[in-house]
Amino acid sequence: MKNRSLGFQIWAMFLLVIVTLSAVILLVIRSSIGNFIDEQVYATLENSEVFFSKDASVIEMLQDNPIEFDRRKQESRSVNILLLSKNGKLYYGGAPQQLINQMYRDAIDQKTVTAKYTTRLDKEDVYYSIRKIEVSGETYYRVSYVWDAYRQELITQLFSKIGFVVIIGSIFTLFIAFWLARRLTHPLVEIEGAVGKIAAQKWDTPLPLDRGDEIGRLARSVDAMRMDLEKQDKAQKSLLQNISHDLKTPIMVIRSYAQSISDGIYPDGDLTGSVSVIDEEAERLEKKVAALLYVTKLDYFELDRSTWDNVDIDRMVHLLKNRFSGTKSLEWHVSGEAGIVLGEGEQLRVALENVMDNAIRYAETRIDIRLSGTSDHVHIEIENDGPPLDASSPLFHQFSRGKEGKFGLGLYIVKRIVERHDGTVAIENRSAGNGVGKVCVIFNFPRHFIEQMENQNESKTEKY
Repeated sequence: MKNRSLGFQIWAMFLLVIVTLSAVILLVIRSSIGNFIDEQVYATLENSEVFFSKDASVIEMLQDNPIEFDRRKQESRSVNILLLSKNGKLYYGGAPQQLINQMYRDAIDQKTVTAKYTTRLDKEDVYYSIRKIEVSGETYYRVSYVWDAYRQELITQLFSKIGFVVIIGSIFTLFIAFWLARRLTHPLVEIEGAVGKIAAQKWDTPLPLDRGDEIGRLARSVDAMRMDLEKQDKAQKSLLQNISHDLKTPIMVIRSYAQSISDGIYPDGDLTGSVSVIDEEAERLEKKVAALLYVTKLDYFELDRSTWDNVDIDRMVHLLKNRFSGTKSLEWHVSGEAGIVLGEGEQLRVALENVMDNAIRYAETRIDIRLSGTSDHVHIEIENDGPPLDASSPLFHQFSRGKEGKFGLGLYIVKRIVERHDGTVAIENRSAGNGVGKVCVIFNFPRHFIEQMENQNESKTEKY
């Protein structure tokens, strides 16, 4: 069923419900009508017993409700009466001998004063009740009976009419089911076609957004995905163009300087200066290529934690600070202690290195690094007194543009590494007073190493 279309599933489900309900309704109604008629027949027999008896309630009924008295009297006229002795002699009334014999056998076997019976004679049903009577020490049986001349015919007619109504209702319901299936599946088919066009990068594909139900929410989610993919596609194309330009520029400089040196011309005055320019451009080119390769590496090792180990964050920060402190004349201040986390040391180093490299690039006079931690988490803040950031700029996005219009992957790599370690990273502008602003990058890492030590202890216990 699940491999069928949604319209077919809806139609089939409606059909199954209709058939089930129809069968139940018809069976219940047929049985209910039969039971109702049986009860009415036996009620008529009981009324006849009252009228043939000397019960004082008959006189009371005549006085209190003469209409009801007359109705019951008319009903009792359709009831036949037999009077049988204990030895089977018929004293009053008449009936086919076969029926009299059946009634007599039932009377002899009867244990109660009154009892109700049904029998079938020549394809006709007979309803009768038998009452034991004691007269002068002798036992007699008074039998009241009626022939079922209309019960089966009435049930058949009612059943046919009800069945006809059920069939008409079922057909009408199936038309409703067909309409509902078309109404539900049509927008889904539109969304399916739109998704196929979006997959083919046709970003102007319209979607049925004018619905407030689940299908409308699905369409709006797909449309949001379309807009995000369109934005990423444009950013990616722009990134590729700019990266191509960024890669092309150092390559052109290197080729130009190399060609000039080979011709005996030194663009920077002498051989040492010209070679130094080539070396700087080669280093710049190497960093860009390394960043692109590192992104691919992160994708490949996304779920691999086999190389994780305890990493001393304090030691790593001090080593990076000593390494970067000589690249630019800045004041460096490191305070606090963070302790140890469980992670991939090389990746954590790259994340902190990228943030410090950005801080050095934009800092004017100083960089502050604050370390702290709890039993569960590590907190790191790297702050510089550079110009404030644009709050609307998605700096951690894969295709984000830097302050100077250049494209880079540094902060995107930082975010990927932090998320891989189940941590968070954020950038915020802070005020230092006197109109001076600061930019702070905030890291939060779970330690994880406590959980690892417990797991190791459990594994050792299992070995022993």
